[in-house]
Amino acid sequence: MAPLPLVWVHGAGPQPPAAALKHEVDTLVFGRDMPSTTVAHYAGVRWPLATGGGPAAAPMRSNRARRVRAIRSSMDPRVSTEAAAAAIVDATLVAPLPVGRGAVAAPPPPSVAAATRLVEQLYREADRIASRSSVPRQARALGPTFPDPIFRFIVGKFASDVVDYLYGPYTEAMRAPVRQALLTNPTPRVIVAHSLGTIITYDVLSEAGLAGLTVDLLVTIGCPLGIGNVQKRLRDRAGRPNPVPKSVVAWSNFADRFDPVALDATLRDEFEPPKNLPRDEEVNNQARNNHDLTGYLAIALVRSAIVDAVG
Repeated sequence: MAPLPLVWVHGAGPQPPAAALKHEVDTLVFGRDMPSTTVAHYAGVRWPLATGGGPAAAPMRSNRARRVRAIRSSMDPRVSTEAAAAAIVDATLVAPLPVGRGAVAAPPPPSVAAATRLVEQLYREADRIASRSSVPRQARALGPTFPDPIFRFIVGKFASDVVDYLYGPYTEAMRAPVRQALLTNPTPRVIVAHSLGTIITYDVLSEAGLAGLTVDLLVTIGCPLGIGNVQKRLRDRAGRPNPVPKSVVAWSNFADRFDPVALDATLRDEFEPPKNLPRDEEVNNQARNNHDLTGYLAIALVRSAIVDAVG
């Protein structure tokens, strides 16, 4: 019996080219490249290559540089959550000052305040998790120490993209590659989505044009769909309650308790009808970055759920 078609939907931040990403995750989960899998690759919308593209690509490269600077500057735990959030939102939503006499910057969109509240919440969670992470005895002996900045780095990359998707002008551009992947022939019967990819996948599956699909299993990992500020923006701000997409037969959600993006690790009480369809599983992502895609896919429980569904 042929394996069921599967589509991988990556998370936030820069990503390898689709072919390289597909090879990496296929090999990790199945031990080989799978002809029945595809990748929904939307990263190029907001993370273009840093070089190449000629003069027309210069604004995108400049925007990428602003975002990278904001993410890196906000990694320092001594920067307040308010300042970190403001830096991310400013680099993402607010247009840079124009050059030239009489030039006037475009006013910030009204969504800036709401976006900032969401990012502040993410940074507070990152700091909370970091404060619980272990500090080596040798480091304590050397004097004052600060939490591992990896959690702020994770949040910065995620927040920059999620702000673009939920509050910026790139919603449709980021949905389009996911929609295209879900409408390919043969249509996927298994979907594995990570991070921001879970939000985009949920929104696309909720569209009327995809209601006729049959998704035997939706797997979400490192998923932010339970966050209240995210829930309010789903389905083009349709509002709660958010239903399980009609095409989804089974839904497994895996979250590490130290993943700062999966703020609300349980989805079963967030989506209905039908009631309690998402099946929540707490797992241990042993990567240093507890939000890491490959760290999740290396977990036996996650891997077996995908392999069993594909057949």
